[in-house]
Amino acid sequence: AVRETFSGKLDSQRKACPRAAFLGLCEEGLVIGVAARTCRAGADNKAYAIEAVRLLHREPALAGNGPTALWSRVMNGRLKAHNQQMDVVLSLWAQGLVARARR
Repeated sequence: AVRETFSGKLDSQRKACPRAAFLGLCEEGLVIGVAARTCRAGADNKAYAIEAVRLLHREPALAGNGPTALWSRVMNGRLKAHNQQMDVVLSLWAQGLVARARR
């Protein structure tokens, strides 16, 4: 999927932040059809993705505002650059592949 989405952009294909966000969701059992297991996801990106899932379940309309707006809500006033973590979450959300966060 990464090769298709970022065709010809090797740096984008290798980005660690979106991969860690995806693996973090998998690790927590939040991707429908993927059994929860240890995936060694980066703790920060995993936390961002999980918080995004919580926000989306509380306010599904956030999905229509795009990744930058969702990132802003996840950061809750903290200044940090977005690095496609929310693109992963929103793509899974749009396909109906996000389970409800347990915490």
